[in-house]
Amino acid sequence: MTRLTFEEYRAQPGLNISALKHLRHSPQMFIHRLENPDTSPAMQFGTLAHLLTLEPQRSDEVVPWTKRTEAGAMSPRRGKDWEAFKAEHAGKLIVTLDEMNDAEDLARAVRRDPVAAKYLMKGEAEVSFAWDWPVGRCKARADWVTSVDGRLTLVGLKTARDCRPFQFGAAAARLGYHLQWAWYQDGWREAHGTNTAPRMVEIVVESEAPHSVIVYTIPDDVLEQGRGEYQDLLIPY
Repeated sequence: MTRLTFEEYRAQPGLNISALKHLRHSPQMFIHRLENPDTSPAMQFGTLAHLLTLEPQRSDEVVPWTKRTEAGAMSPRRGKDWEAFKAEHAGKLIVTLDEMNDAEDLARAVRRDPVAAKYLMKGEAEVSFAWDWPVGRCKARADWVTSVDGRLTLVGLKTARDCRPFQFGAAAARLGYHLQWAWYQDGWREAHGTNTAPRMVEIVVESEAPHSVIVYTIPDDVLEQGRGEYQDLLIPY
């Protein structure tokens, strides 16, 4: 696997870390998320931000909903007009005009950050890969793959309320990002038959203006903690 659409990737067999992390909550939550992928507004905005930041050439796949009421307010996304709009733009990512503007501002902030730009200058977006472990088929989808200073680097892009180290670190621990970073690093080595670990980098951008940006290189101790935690989750799988 490599250049798959997200729908194609999701249809591929295999366990991914996004699903496995829900075992930290309960087996019931794990099964629920397997059957009901997250389609929350926050998840949709993250998808939009990824597309405009990492693949701006695909911006024509995004369609803003601009219909307004007679009073000038944004029309709710329901009713005959909404259903007709969805049918007309089937297969497109439909967002509000405010979401579109916010995501465009966010993408510009990331691209203008000198450290983030160093990693995004060249590379490939949304790279899927798969491998086999004793638990069965596993898979992952890296936001961005590049080589910097002669070292292969897997780059993630995260939106956050607060990108400062303490605040983001707390959110990362709660959301299990450390499991994800370790899963991607180990999975890449397994899928590509290499003992060389790719560098793991996370670009974190605040979801609200002025969209502050910090770029983190994930240290080995964090990766080791994530590795131990995801391996513990695999034991009963």
